[in-house]
Amino acid sequence: MVGHTVLLDVELAFIQHATVSLLLGFVEINVLYLTGQILLIVALAAFSGLVLGWWSRGLMPDIQEDSPPSTEVDPFGARARLEQCHRDNAGLRRELQDTQEQLEQLHKTAGLTQDKHLTDRLQTAESKVTALMDDLQSRDDTIAVLENELEKLR
Repeated sequence: MVGHTVLLDVELAFIQHATVSLLLGFVEINVLYLTGQILLIVALAAFSGLVLGWWSRGLMPDIQEDSPPSTEVDPFGARARLEQCHRDNAGLRRELQDTQEQLEQLHKTAGLTQDKHLTDRLQTAESKVTALMDDLQSRDDTIAVLENELEKLR
């Protein structure tokens, strides 16, 4: 009987060990399954975030058109640019006035003499006056735009 009891104890221990091993196997499978589910959910969330981000970037230009540009937000920067344009404009006006006076003197001198060199200088001065007037007009347009921006900021 003692041998029989020992055999039952061994069989019982084996069955317990097999049951524990089987349960641990199921636990390992369940842990792997749950880990896989978590990774799948995280991957789906990342993918949906990318899709929504890609889709919403197309909406951003519409939103940015309604808001003022960043250059209009800084009134001191706009004021500084406006003052710089006024200074440049005044310098161009002085240069234009000097060039026009030289042009008038060249016209008077050209009327008295028919010198080819003087005629070339006269044509050069006339083209310089035209370029200065064009530059001055573009600067005046820039000043008007800057003044409008500054007025909007007030």
